[in-house]
Amino acid sequence: MNTWQALLLSAFSISDCVRNDDCPACHSGHPSCGHHHCHCSECTQDYHCQNCPVGVRGECHRDHFTHQMFCHCPATTTSTQPLLPLKCSNQKISVIEAIAENLHVEDDRAGLCPGTNKHQTSEALVIHKCNATARSSWSKGDSVKATCASGSLPQYTPISTFLNNGNEVAAFFVDCSADGSLRIAVQTCSYPPKVLEVDETTSPKASEFYTILQA
Repeated sequence: MNTWQALLLSAFSISDCVRNDDCPACHSGHPSCGHHHCHCSECTQDYHCQNCPVGVRGECHRDHFTHQMFCHCPATTTSTQPLLPLKCSNQKISVIEAIAENLHVEDDRAGLCPGTNKHQTSEALVIHKCNATARSSWSKGDSVKATCASGSLPQYTPISTFLNNGNEVAAFFVDCSADGSLRIAVQTCSYPPKVLEVDETTSPKASEFYTILQA
């Protein structure tokens, strides 16, 4: 009997089903539905291991003694570092000086401008002035447009879009108008720091900006 036949014989029926999703996770982590019955087989790929706790990615390993495949759930730590708002409105003067100097702000923690070796993207201004972490560790906070309407957002709070389309913009909030438009201090690869007005007709839109959370 070959190994594959042995695996088929070792598979066992665990419940009725119509599709694979109907089958509960097995110890092997590889449930499948066949002839309206759920069967458990040994894993062959990591994605077969679906019996680990939420947030833990299972791993398919081979036992050194029996040579059978089994799922392993890596140990996880129970404590996580909380996300906190990125605050550096005290850098207002420094941001205004950057605008007056009319020179790009560069920071190696920011991404490269396309086709160059310059780290002068919009997030470079925010990262440099706030001594912030890289964009990859940022999370979406409160809506700038909604928070500004309540009058509780300090000037020169760092903000960003979170569109996940590769065209993110980071900036500093300057002020807002009753019509919902925002004024922001921003730089791009094309131009150095300056104050721009954004609304619902611009790209990005005013409603697409949020405060920044980081670990």
